[in-house]
Amino acid sequence: MAEHTPGTDNQEYKPATFEKRVAAWMGIAYMLLFLGIFLFSLYKPGGSLQGTFPLFLLPACICVSVVIVHRLREHNAPGGPVIGVLVLLICIAGAVFGLLMGLPALFAAFAG
Repeated sequence: MAEHTPGTDNQEYKPATFEKRVAAWMGIAYMLLFLGIFLFSLYKPGGSLQGTFPLFLLPACICVSVVIVHRLREHNAPGGPVIGVLVLLICIAGAVFGLLMGLPALFAAFAG
């Protein structure tokens, strides 16, 4: 039986799909949010970021919006263009809601 050596496969390289790359960036955004919460509680003992949970809507809403816009441009949005635009509007509303509800609480946590 021949030994398998790395790099000798005849398989073609297939890059990740657009959706997988967007999901990876969303994961990085969530990791940075969790890191920020951890660092805040580390440098301000006893401090917490109360009321900032709506900020966690932002990465998901932005990434779903990017995927929907990409699919609308390629004419393969699930449910057709009408449902795609409806989902896009819901995601934009969620992102705006997250900013309007989360930023004042974040500023209040850093101010006092």
